[in-house]
Amino acid sequence: MMSLTYQSATQEPLLVVEQERVAIRKWQEEGDQGSLELLIVSHARQVWAQAINWANNPVHIEDLVTEGIIGLMRAADNFDLKFKVRFSTYAVWWISASISAALARIKVVIDIPARTYIEARCGRLQGNKSVSAQMAIQDAIPIETQANDRDHFVSIALQSPEPNPEELVIAKSSSKALSRTLSNALEVLNPTERKIIRRLKLQYSPDCAKKLAKEMNISLTKLRQIERHALMRLRKELPKCGFQLEMLS
Repeated sequence: MMSLTYQSATQEPLLVVEQERVAIRKWQEEGDQGSLELLIVSHARQVWAQAINWANNPVHIEDLVTEGIIGLMRAADNFDLKFKVRFSTYAVWWISASISAALARIKVVIDIPARTYIEARCGRLQGNKSVSAQMAIQDAIPIETQANDRDHFVSIALQSPEPNPEELVIAKSSSKALSRTLSNALEVLNPTERKIIRRLKLQYSPDCAKKLAKEMNISLTKLRQIERHALMRLRKELPKCGFQLEMLS
């Protein structure tokens, strides 16, 4: 069974031109599964690179990697051996297309077109289109709001964003309770894990993972491993400390 973890992908040796062309030919003409797996594992680093570029949530990254691998398989199916081009150059488009198509479905609660999601993320939308797309991405309104929903949309837009005094008191109390719960849960982590979680997850403006890894004198891969391990421990510990989903509302 081939391994497609980030670590294994970065350590897998690249194929030379002759090797990749033999593998492509055997897969396309003979349906040789081993040749397809060889192409996938040797180019999986391309998939991981694109997935990490679009997401920082480990679950989202894994989902995007899965979609990218499907794109890689399609590239192996469609590569034309008549052209003198490296498979990696050809495959990058298929990987990008598969990941792009999956972005909105994986990262957004409301269904919106993948192109709209990408253009909104890149700041290429203007005016009302930009506002509507950003609100849809944030689960504020459905992107397909129709004209007959206009009054409902306007009523939402005209609501005062400022909380009333009662809501302020409740929010302040809930915030303190959530802060205490989180602080208690963080105690199960060691100092290194706490530092990473606080700097990457609990700051208003999270630190850059690469810079933090350099500051701590560890590799980015190692930092991400520590982060994932710490998050798993927190998920188990938070309910023990009294955490409830209602505390986030």
